Amino acid sequence: MALRVPPPSYSSSVTGSSRQRCFTFVTCFIRIPVSPVRLSCINLLKLPERSRLYALNPDGPNKENGKTTALKSHESGGGDDGGGGGGGGHGDDGKTEKGTGLLPEWLNFNADDAKTIIAAVAVSLAFRTFVAEPRYIPSLSMYPTFDVGDRIVAEKVSYYFRKPCANDIIIFKSPPVLQEIGYSDDDVFIKRIVAKEGDIVEVHDGKLIVNGVARNDDFVYEPPKYEMSQIVVPKGYVFVMGDNRNNSYDSHIWGPLPLKNILGRSVLRYWPPTRAGTTVFPEGCAPELKETMSTP
Repeated sequence: MALRVPPPSYSSSVTGSSRQRCFTFVTCFIRIPVSPVRLSCINLLKLPERSRLYALNPDGPNKENGKTTALKSHESGGGDDGGGGGGGGHGDDGKTEKGTGLLPEWLNFNADDAKTIIAAVAVSLAFRTFVAEPRYIPSLSMYPTFDVGDRIVAEKVSYYFRKPCANDIIIFKSPPVLQEIGYSDDDVFIKRIVAKEGDIVEVHDGKLIVNGVARNDDFVYEPPKYEMSQIVVPKGYVFVMGDNRNNSYDSHIWGPLPLKNILGRSVLRYWPPTRAGTTVFPEGCAPELKETMSTP
């Protein structure tokens, strides 16, 4: 009778009592002809689950993540062999070896994970660039409307469809006149528009006067204590001031702001929660009132 032995991949991962069963298996093929007895003898060989996995995967450990995991055997009894995989091994069943890779497990990611991360970053940057972005208030120039530490959301969509108007609270990057004295293009400010292109702005006797009409705004902390001669806002510019008139570095010092420097309009304060709410002026844009002046 020809000698029949199990495939090499079976015996290569069998240890301890499993070797004895393998020997019994070979003996059955040699001594017992084909019969129900021989088939019962074959059943004596019950390979642990770990060995069966390696038999299907000759390469052994998973090479993608560089770690080997010892699988816990699910066999608590060996059937006819009197306890099989439960008590005859070397005590390594039920233990998991730690990864041997250089990076922690949470840093191991594949190509799909990288694509997801890149897509999330791209969406976030696009949202901040074209839709809205959060901002932090660092000074008291807009007090009492904003206090130091307030956090707001500035939207960037509305100005695609309309021009900025008076009473809009805007964020903007520093204009050229400020960059000439040391500010960078990355510096961002927040002020309120008080006049638009073509308007005539002046400050006298503690009053802001636009087109000859004094503005009486409730959101101003205190009346301005300075004087400012008439300024005509050029085309493509707006005139901005802080609500804290006497503590604001704004257009009354460095002049009108170019429209192209506007980044967005403040629409929401979300921090602190006790003061959360809209920052849009309830009445909308300031009415365009002009004093009727007669020619002498």
